[in-house]
Amino acid sequence: MNGSGPLRIGGRDYRLPLFLPDGTMGVVRNLDSVDLRSVGTEAVVVNTYHLLSAPGTDVLKSAGGLKNMMRFEGLVVTDSGGWQCFSLIHRAGSHGRITDAGVVFSIGGGKNKLFTPEISVRAQFDIGTDVVVCLDDFTDPAAGERRLRESVDRTTLWARKCKQEYDRILSEREGSGAGRPLILAVIQGAFDREARKRSAAELIELGFDGYGYGGYVVENGRINLELSAYVADLIPRDKIGFALGIGRPWDIAALWEMGWEMFDCTLPTRDARHKRLYAFRDNPRTLSLEGLKNPESYEYLYLRKEQHSKDAEPISRYCDCPVCARYSRSYLFHLFSIGDGLALRLATLHNLRTYQLLIERLRELGTPGASGGTNA
Repeated sequence: MNGSGPLRIGGRDYRLPLFLPDGTMGVVRNLDSVDLRSVGTEAVVVNTYHLLSAPGTDVLKSAGGLKNMMRFEGLVVTDSGGWQCFSLIHRAGSHGRITDAGVVFSIGGGKNKLFTPEISVRAQFDIGTDVVVCLDDFTDPAAGERRLRESVDRTTLWARKCKQEYDRILSEREGSGAGRPLILAVIQGAFDREARKRSAAELIELGFDGYGYGGYVVENGRINLELSAYVADLIPRDKIGFALGIGRPWDIAALWEMGWEMFDCTLPTRDARHKRLYAFRDNPRTLSLEGLKNPESYEYLYLRKEQHSKDAEPISRYCDCPVCARYSRSYLFHLFSIGDGLALRLATLHNLRTYQLLIERLRELGTPGASGGTNA
């Protein structure tokens, strides 16, 4: 991991690290592609299971793929649907069942519908993704040894099926001129290092372009940094490391130093909708890596507080986003107070630009020396 050059996908180079905001249904809430470009967002993550439900792959294929439909020129990664298996079945306990064949959802219009690894991969090709992510069996953090072993076994089984379907589709498309999306598998194993080691070894033997850091990795409200470094070291240096769901700024900086290269999270867009805006305490362009890893380098503004009603300052004096360049905290407070949709758009733009400033600074600081090699 931490290759010396950019990540090349679909004829385009992307510098690492990359942060991917949540675009579950083919939209980063309250923004369009022009907005994303204005704050430097280069990549988004969307959800295969949800897009399969709406608008459906027939619509997406007729539109020439999701990127064409969104008019988005950046990188699109398709989350496979593994989280839905956990949240709708393992956690809720009453919306379906999981077998080695796949997932049977028993909710809404998809009642008793089987979602298999093969369906997941075909749907991701129909969406027109740049990065296919294998369906995985998400591990409950409270899982016992038997469930943990089952999760790792099934994740390997599904990854094998995904890879076979992926290779079959590529064979069918040979000579068509269509580019090859990358394919990533997800390492499971919860907090058990031996389970993580076995999961990584089995997936690496199957051969993928990269590997994701799957499952819950938070203990007592904090990322388990020792486990994060351990799993990073399991991944070959010439492969991509995707820290799925890792999204607090200081955690991104810490995991980048370990070798993780791609990150996604709902935090900046979700917090924006709840009037929680981000700011650096000091100029991010001068912060060291240690500074970026320090939670004290960041602060939050809650625009529900009356103290901001007459505040003429921008959200952050260190931010160059269109919002900070034009508007005051007072104006955003007003927009939130009257419930105008513009508040959501401006707050989301600012939060995403704050994350991109972090990413740009990490790139300026250079590739950490923990690993070497080239990207897939």
